[in-house]
Order: sequence, then structure tokens, then C-alpha cells
Amino acid sequence: MSASRILALAALLVASATAAEAQVNTQSNAATVALTATKAATLTLSAVTPTASIASITDNSSANNFSAVSVTTDWNLTAGSTVNLVGWFAVPGSALTNGTSLIPSSRVEGKIGAGAFTPFNGAAVGGSGVAGGSLTFFSQALGALQGNRTDQLDLRLNLVGFATTVAGDYTGTLNLQAIVQ
Repeated sequence: MSASRILALAALLVASATAAEAQVNTQSNAATVALTATKAATLTLSAVTPTASIASITDNSSANNFSAVSVTTDWNLTAGSTVNLVGWFAVPGSALTNGTSLIPSSRVEGKIGAGAFTPFNGAAVGGSGVAGGSLTFFSQALGALQGNRTDQLDLRLNLVGFATTVAGDYTGTLNLQAIVQ
């Protein structure tokens, strides 16, 4: 191989290497991507015990205790200062019915824990419930915007001074809802 060919080949190799180096060191402009992730606030209520019953009603007595109802309230919020658990009967005059025989919500009482039984005769709370047929079971200040609690709701019929009930099955629906205010 002639010296001129060798020089030409060497020049070509040097040019190729320089071009390859230039391509390796070439960079584009920087692009950015803004990321956003959202977790929606949640407030859930679940009735662990969805049915409560009394084996036999005793007239003129407050010892008509329903089986206990267990409910769990879970929250993961972005705002609010209290969480409330409200129970109500849609038609306070007939919370429990047996044909035409009625037991009003004012004769149904509830509580959580060691407190006193209170009748379902209060006002709606935060848009939940009905006038004259509601009861707030708890109102808990939110120390943290995320938490949960499980409660046993005790319910009873207080028929002291109430008319004698007609024999048969009395049925009704207690509505429960958690509200953040």
C-alpha cells in the first residue's frame, strides 16, 4: 500500500472518529414534565351489624333492648373540624310499624357507650336527618384529618306510658350517616 493511500485512510479514520465524537457529545434541549397526583377525600360508614332485633316487646317498659349494632366510621379528609354520626327515621311518627299500629321515633332511643339513652326526636345535622326524628350519636373534633373509629350503638324502645302495642312484628329502618363540618 502506498504512503498516500495510508495517509488518506488515516485521514478518513480521524474524520470518522471526530464525527462520532461530535455525535456522542451532541445534546438536545431539556424538556420538563409537571406531575400531579390527587387523592380524593373520603368519608365512609359501614354497618358491621346491619340488623337489630328485640325478641319480645314488653309494654310500659324501657327494657326493650335491640341487639347491639356495630358501625365503623373512616375518614381521610382535606378539611373540616368535626365528624358527626347521625341516625334518623324518615317518618318520625312511624319509626316502627305493624300494619296500622305505629311506634314513633320519640319512643326509640339510642346511645354509644356508658351515656344515657336519648330519643330520636332531634333536628337534622348538616343536611342529614329529619326534624323531630334524628339523633346525633357522636360529634368528634378532628385532631387529625385521617382516622377511624368503631362504635357499638345501643338501641331500645322506651314504652313507659305508651299505649299497649298490638301483637305482631314491628319493622322500621334506621338511617345512619357520617357528616364532616
